[in-house]
Amino acid sequence: MGVKSIRVQVIILFLLILANFLAQIPYYLHLYYNPNNLLAQLRGGFLLLFVFALFLLASFLLFKRTVIGYWLMVMFLVVEFLFYVWNTLGGVIHGYGFFYHLANPDLILRGVFVIGYVNLFVSGYFLCLLLFKRTAFLDSQARKKPLSKYSV
Repeated sequence: MGVKSIRVQVIILFLLILANFLAQIPYYLHLYYNPNNLLAQLRGGFLLLFVFALFLLASFLLFKRTVIGYWLMVMFLVVEFLFYVWNTLGGVIHGYGFFYHLANPDLILRGVFVIGYVNLFVSGYFLCLLLFKRTAFLDSQARKKPLSKYSV
């Protein structure tokens, strides 16, 4: 697998994870938004913004092929993958079965859950790509060329 193939995969995986973050906005507005209690809602919003900023920083540094970017992205993906695995297994353990969220009749929620389940597989695949193709990301000669021709 060449560097160009890895670059395309990384960009696609980045966009899918970005879509997951964007899906959290209608999810939040649909389920949790309460204009009468904005101050209480700031904590969750700040946590999501912090994780999003961490993801963007890891992505930027990974596209620049820095070692810290590689390890930040690995840590981000481990947490994301384990979150979705825990959520899925929790549904099974409590008798709901795999992917039970997809039976939700609300189209907004079902769409967000589909994106979430896609990210279960995306984060696992992306994590394996980073770990198994580590030399493509950490090789000192390869690092001279950014992963994206659009990187700064």
